[in-house]
Amino acid sequence: MGIINTIKGITNHLPGIRRPERSSLVDAFMNEYGWTFTTPDKHIGDLKTYYDAYDSCIWVRRCCGVLCDEMLSSGYRINNPHKEQVNFERVNYLTDLFNAPGGKFAEDTFSSLIKQIVPSWKVTGDAFIEVNHDEVFGNIPNGFRFIPTELMGYDYERDAWCLRNTDHIFEVENLIHIFEPKITIRGSKWGTSLIDTVSMDIALEVLGLSHNKEIFANHGLDPRGVLNFDKTVAKSIVEANILRFKKEKNKKGMIVTQGANYQATNNSNKDMEFLDLLQYARDRIITMFGVPPAKAGIIETGNIGTGTGESQDKNFAKVMNGNCNVIEDSFNKNLGRSGFQELFEFIREDHENKLNRADIEDKQLRNGTTYINEVRSGYGLEPVEWGNVPMNYSQFALAASPEQLDESRLIQPDSQVKMLEKALLSERYGNDYGF
Repeated sequence: MGIINTIKGITNHLPGIRRPERSSLVDAFMNEYGWTFTTPDKHIGDLKTYYDAYDSCIWVRRCCGVLCDEMLSSGYRINNPHKEQVNFERVNYLTDLFNAPGGKFAEDTFSSLIKQIVPSWKVTGDAFIEVNHDEVFGNIPNGFRFIPTELMGYDYERDAWCLRNTDHIFEVENLIHIFEPKITIRGSKWGTSLIDTVSMDIALEVLGLSHNKEIFANHGLDPRGVLNFDKTVAKSIVEANILRFKKEKNKKGMIVTQGANYQATNNSNKDMEFLDLLQYARDRIITMFGVPPAKAGIIETGNIGTGTGESQDKNFAKVMNGNCNVIEDSFNKNLGRSGFQELFEFIREDHENKLNRADIEDKQLRNGTTYINEVRSGYGLEPVEWGNVPMNYSQFALAASPEQLDESRLIQPDSQVKMLEKALLSERYGNDYGF
């Protein structure tokens, strides 16, 4: 079949909607035997463990906060990179939708929505967002609402998400599911939690803190002294002395023995390295979340991790790009189902990439491989009348049209060309920095 298709070439008629499940062997197998791999919904007890880890472990909560802060620090934009003409009515509508996901009269904001999505996604493994639609205006999305994971269940008979233990089924276009995918077939509908991987480290920190809290509350472990009675001493005398010592305000206490010798034992250095234990657990947790120590607020004289601070920032930028892409793809796929070609995307503050992009665009404009309006569309700027023709900078000429490139009339570089460069640069900076 592959050779025949290669000989024939690709058909001129491409499908408008792809349906790969129609020819999938895996889907055919799952339709017949999938019931053997079904698993119940995430247990409420497991979810409580995840929430406790988020509430009680400072590093879990801080890492989630860092990811949220990085996403929100530069904001977002609605853009259609495939069109030169920007539909500002649709862009403004989607911008308002994300700014006020619960409507004008609700307290929900874009920031509060992200601060719910990211911790739920990273801590429980799943984040659910209900998408509401306006039936009057063509059934377009008009609101987003975060749904806690403990409210969600999966109906395997109807192959759809639902509210747990109810008949309330979510249609595909009414739900956004952001999750950490599993690599196993069993329970693959649900995401996997990062907490499962670092649960032992979180337990070490929590138990270590609890143990030391008891020691500090007891003013230490070592007794003040040891009183040893001979085994021939009457029991009444021993009990009378114990009662007398109890009345004294010595909170460290005293050990009383009879017919035995007491020898104090000291803890080893390893047993007392509580700080090392905390640092070990901390480093493993922030590594799991992909957050550099400096971002998590760790300030030490030595360098933690590999590379300099600059290299760590570059690596973290890649981590953030991956996290942002997951959220963007989920929202954009849902918007595409409603006919929107505009894309929701976080703004990445990467000055190095901005400089490289500007340099590439400048070279492309100079050699005539791209037009002014093509560059402007990438920044969400409106096209200009003179922006659809190539600019031959090597000859300092402006072609009246692509067909008349060889007959372009020369213009002075110190006049019109520099004016055009300055105008484009000013608008670009104005769009980026809001002045």
